Amino acid sequence: MRTIKRTLENRIMRSMENSKAIFILGPRQVGKTTLLKRLMEKVGFDNSLYYDIEMAPYLEVFSGSLEGILALLRNDRKQISGRTFVFIDEVQSISDFSKTTKLLVDHHSDEFKFILTGSSSTMIKRQFKESLVGRKEEHILYPLSFLEFCRFKAEDNIADLLETGYVHERYFPLHLRKEKMELLMAEYMVFGGYPEVVLKSNDLDKAELLNDIVSSYILKDIRHIFRIERPDQLNKLIRNLAINSGKEINLQKLSGEINLHTETVKNYLLALETSYLVTMIKPFFSNQNAEQRKMPKAYFIDTGIRNMLINNFNAPDIRTDKGELFENLIFINLLHKKNVLSEIKFWKSKAKQEIDFVVKESGSITAYEVKYGNDRQNHFTAFLHSYPGAKCYFVRFNYTFQEDELPGYF
Repeated sequence: MRTIKRTLENRIMRSMENSKAIFILGPRQVGKTTLLKRLMEKVGFDNSLYYDIEMAPYLEVFSGSLEGILALLRNDRKQISGRTFVFIDEVQSISDFSKTTKLLVDHHSDEFKFILTGSSSTMIKRQFKESLVGRKEEHILYPLSFLEFCRFKAEDNIADLLETGYVHERYFPLHLRKEKMELLMAEYMVFGGYPEVVLKSNDLDKAELLNDIVSSYILKDIRHIFRIERPDQLNKLIRNLAINSGKEINLQKLSGEINLHTETVKNYLLALETSYLVTMIKPFFSNQNAEQRKMPKAYFIDTGIRNMLINNFNAPDIRTDKGELFENLIFINLLHKKNVLSEIKFWKSKAKQEIDFVVKESGSITAYEVKYGNDRQNHFTAFLHSYPGAKCYFVRFNYTFQEDELPGYF
């Protein structure tokens, strides 16, 4: 089976020649190990070493002394001269690797370049904090973007067109594939972008695999890593977030609904976010008197996982939550486009006027109002009154060219 290139691959390859340790973070089952194998192929298998830390012998060595680790690496490397690329999978399993990594980067980067993966940003940040300032780069591998999804579906022509970025054009060829694009987007909305799920040939297999990912990996990891004392309440919280995806989170109300103290709910939400199940976005504001500044919203980083949690794999056009589902898809689209200079937020005035997403990047502001159907109701006028230089777009599932509209795959 061919391995399919991920968008993150090029960005990581540009960093392979410097001395910093590279951390690839993201949830389990999104393809981190496959990405490591592709990177090994790029730099050359003869120049590479691979260690899965979930295998007990390697966990023991990498949890031990610097001398023991260097002895293992020097014994295993295939070439005595030159630099060896060391790929370490699931590094969060090592209890204290921060000091060792610092010493390896500071004193042995001419011999070894380290590329490490982890499934919990909290564990990584807890273990690899101040001592690695200036010595590491972090990249997040999410479930497939829609462009990557098209490649996994063997729709390379469509993916190539998407990669150009010119989707907002009257005669852009993708518009000639409108029916095909809507079928692909509908499948992506329902079953999400976990690579193995996308490659399954029938809906039942997709649903069963999503159920396994949720129960065997996501929830199991969250409970173990964060030592969750009340797993039943955690499950209630996750289901509540899935049902209310994209709605504002009132902590007091939520804590009452799931029978947990407010501080515990905050901790659980942090656990869900740092384990890459959901992402929280905050309100966008500059006028503190006129705009809301508090309650955040939560979106799932994969719509298939969200649908698994509410047990609904119906086609979008027959669902009562199709608007919320499409809004979550657009959030995922924006998340894949995000960089260190950009922020994704939402806007709500104290007069209850709302904009679904506001992206701020390098001084520019772009507002997006998400619509599954043909509705053009919006609060762009009110938003532009406060931010006159902003760009405003409708994002639509059933897309036909308009100057102020974008398709869901923009």
